[in-house]
Amino acid sequence: MRISYNSKSFRFFIIFTACLCIYFAIQKKKTNEDKVILNISSSFEIRTNKYSTILGPKLDKFPNEDGVKKLFQLWKSEHGRVYNDLDEMTRKFAIFVTNLKYITKTNAKRDSRRGPLLGLTNFADWSNKEFRETYLHNIDMSKIKDTAKIVNDDVHDLPCSNPPSSLDWRSNGAVTDVKDQGTCNSCWAFTAVGAIEGIVAIKKGKLENFSEQELVDCDSESRGCEMGWVSEAFKWTIGNNGIALGSDYVYKAEKEDCKASQIRNSPISSIHAYNQVERSENGMLCAVAKQPIGMCLYAIPEDFQHYHSDEIYEGANCPVDSLETNHCMLIVGYDSKSGEDYWIVKNSYGTGWGKDGYMYIKRNTGKKYGVCAINAWAYNPIKND
Repeated sequence: MRISYNSKSFRFFIIFTACLCIYFAIQKKKTNEDKVILNISSSFEIRTNKYSTILGPKLDKFPNEDGVKKLFQLWKSEHGRVYNDLDEMTRKFAIFVTNLKYITKTNAKRDSRRGPLLGLTNFADWSNKEFRETYLHNIDMSKIKDTAKIVNDDVHDLPCSNPPSSLDWRSNGAVTDVKDQGTCNSCWAFTAVGAIEGIVAIKKGKLENFSEQELVDCDSESRGCEMGWVSEAFKWTIGNNGIALGSDYVYKAEKEDCKASQIRNSPISSIHAYNQVERSENGMLCAVAKQPIGMCLYAIPEDFQHYHSDEIYEGANCPVDSLETNHCMLIVGYDSKSGEDYWIVKNSYGTGWGKDGYMYIKRNTGKKYGVCAINAWAYNPIKND
């Protein structure tokens, strides 16, 4: 049988075959892409390896152009980022690329046994300037009329003279879930509330979520979403005979009129005094052995913005022996890893930052005020009953 290459049937066969080939090629590519995305998503619980398919296991390889674009799409999807228009997305993509270069370059220089492993946090499309202007305002401690005494615990006090080798108040039911302050610079309120939640849980055996918004609205000595002081938040709570539940006085991430007179306090939320913790490693250890404590530190370095692992942060880019602070967090315990001692610190940036919202900061460094002034301005609330 002779085939006519000019017949309509033959031309239809060629076109149909070509279409089938194209269709199956597209389906194969889509399946492979889905597998890549599935593999990346399946490592969600190990945050530092989330993007290792593209960046390498140490997150230290800057990808090619297609890899960067794919990474940006994955990151946007994970964090629910939606931009107003193409111009904003273009600007944010450029910032993302700059941050990605910094992250991979820093990780490539990292000693495998030391230093934080940086990653794509929820601030990956924020410039360091934007991050600092939104979240980090210098906390001028000289303006505080503080009556708290700096406490050096009695060496005969058991938690001070013989503290446990490691302690995590999370496993002792004294720490609430990680919260998110949003774009309101209210870290001081979250830190104070976390410390109050901790001491109330220890004294009363009940862990409750208290209201940061009430402090933002009502503490007139602090400045709402601009900045504030942990010690002033404690003072306000003492004067108010407690604080409302977070479910009753809901967080809005902006300063509003004070509603303290309209919303009742939690009946177990009162504190009676507070102390400033002694500025030493031993003083801090004594305090944390008893309860979670609030502290403020220096957080301007870019490696703080992009901290995204369970490695120990050494604050290599912080000023040494400085009292300058611009961000507040909650110390909820301490431990050691490979011979290095560290604090377990809860932040208020949500779970997309750090190790599920937490940071490990080196302790026992020999520095006068610890890493990034962590020992300089720490406070613990006191509850008598």
